[in-house]
Amino acid sequence: MGDNDTERAVKVPLLWVGLDDLPLLSSNQVLTQVDQDHVFLSFGTATPPVLMGDQEQVRDQAKKISYVPVKGIARLAISRRHLGDLIDVLQKTAEKFDAQRGE
Repeated sequence: MGDNDTERAVKVPLLWVGLDDLPLLSSNQVLTQVDQDHVFLSFGTATPPVLMGDQEQVRDQAKKISYVPVKGIARLAISRRHLGDLIDVLQKTAEKFDAQRGE
């Protein structure tokens, strides 16, 4: 067997299907965790509490809040091997977004 698998590999394009069937969720919080083989990405939404009244009343209400809950909406695991690809895609997306906005 002189050939290795890389030399015999055939490239086949990927076709994304079913994306329109997935819910579109909004996230304003991200939590990351790592283990030996994977990076875990947890996405959630935190809604600021409603505080009403004058400055002193708002301050008093805020002092009584022990935490703001984050409602988890998705949890993904990605291998360390593919983490660099994700970072590259996100960086290119941010650059494209900023270019469209003229920043």
